[in-house]
This record gives sequence, structure tokens and C-alpha cells, in this order.
Amino acid sequence: MAPDTVEQRGSELRVLSVRQPWAWQILHEEKDVENRLLPTSYRGRVAIFAPESPDVGALRRLPRIAPAWVDAPRQYELGAIIGVADLVDCHDASWCGEDQYGRAIQMCSPWARRSHQHLVLANPVALDKPVATRSRFGLWEPSARVLKSVLEQLDP
Repeated sequence: MAPDTVEQRGSELRVLSVRQPWAWQILHEEKDVENRLLPTSYRGRVAIFAPESPDVGALRRLPRIAPAWVDAPRQYELGAIIGVADLVDCHDASWCGEDQYGRAIQMCSPWARRSHQHLVLANPVALDKPVATRSRFGLWEPSARVLKSVLEQLDP
């Protein structure tokens, strides 16, 4: 049975803070792993929040031209939720990419880094209108206003 109100649906969505350009790449360039130092037991829908401070080093390293299969212009909104995805798994790099001696084996994704927790993401959807909100770090619960603004764009 589907929840009737936004408040009842609130437990279905968390917000994951991801610095640009990584947040945009989750939604448009098939970035299916977010690397973190700490694991999470949460599984479910996450809103992708791009904080006000981008990863300047990563922005400098990006090729000027996006791959040919990318159909969205690179626009790095800051201080807003820009899309949603499903957080389907979280595992340690040793689970997928290192042997018992710490030697690299094939990782679960080209985006995965050694010595990190891999938050595995699927089914990304970009929002038509970014939802501005205050910055927080990590994985957090949205306010009722933010939740409503995000859900209205997903279920018009």
C-alpha cells in the first residue's frame, strides 16, 4: 500500500551529498559508484545533492568535451538537489577489488577506488529543476519542503 502523505513517504528518501562534478556524472555519465570512507546500511532512493563547494581538482582534470554518448550539457549546479538514484549496495573495496594482500583485482566499477567503501548506485534520474537546500555532509534526511519539491518532480 502506497503512503498517502509526504511525511509518510519521507522514510523512502535520503539525501546523499556529492561534490561536483561527481554529482553530475552520477546522473549523466554512468557513475555507478560513490566512494566513501564509511559504510552505510541504508538501501533505497537517494536524492543527489551538490554542495556549494565543488571538487576543483576534479573539474580541472575533466576533458573539455564530454563523451559522445552523453546527451546533457555539463552544468554544475551547486547548493541543490539535482537528481535521484537508487542506493542498491555498499561494500568494502576488498569485497570486489583486492586480494588478501591488498593487490588490485578487477573492481566492481571503473569509478570504484581502492581502500574505500563503494556505494553502488542505479537508476539515476536528473531533476528538471534543481531544488535548493542548505548544505549538509554525508547521507541525511530532507526537510518536508525539500522532500515535497523532489517528489513532485518524480511523480507529477
